Amino acid sequence: MKRSSMAIISILVTLAFAQPAMAQEENSGAAQSQTGGAELGRVRQGNMTIVFAPADTRDIDISRLRTWGEFAEAHPKIAKALAYNSSLINDSGYLSKHPELEAFFQAHPDIKDATAQNPGNFVAI
Repeated sequence: MKRSSMAIISILVTLAFAQPAMAQEENSGAAQSQTGGAELGRVRQGNMTIVFAPADTRDIDISRLRTWGEFAEAHPKIAKALAYNSSLINDSGYLSKHPELEAFFQAHPDIKDATAQNPGNFVAI
């Protein structure tokens, strides 16, 4: 009697955990076909679903990124500091301590503007 009760309980527990997992697999396949693109992941919290997809790089200027990458390679400490605190690009005290950064931004004001608008594109740690 005790063994059969344990067997029934273990089967019920297994089914209880398997059902939500199977439902998630069914939903993720349907959602991926609706979006039409590759899906990197999905997180569900209550009635909210967060879908992770590859970044759209069509609006990133590769030449700016390459120019910044060359500067960041030559000045890794500055690049790291800006990666952690992008507001330093407008900090006159920081710029006065790093004249090479100030000169770079004077030569490339478009990169400074792009960095201010979307600092994540220029992170170089």
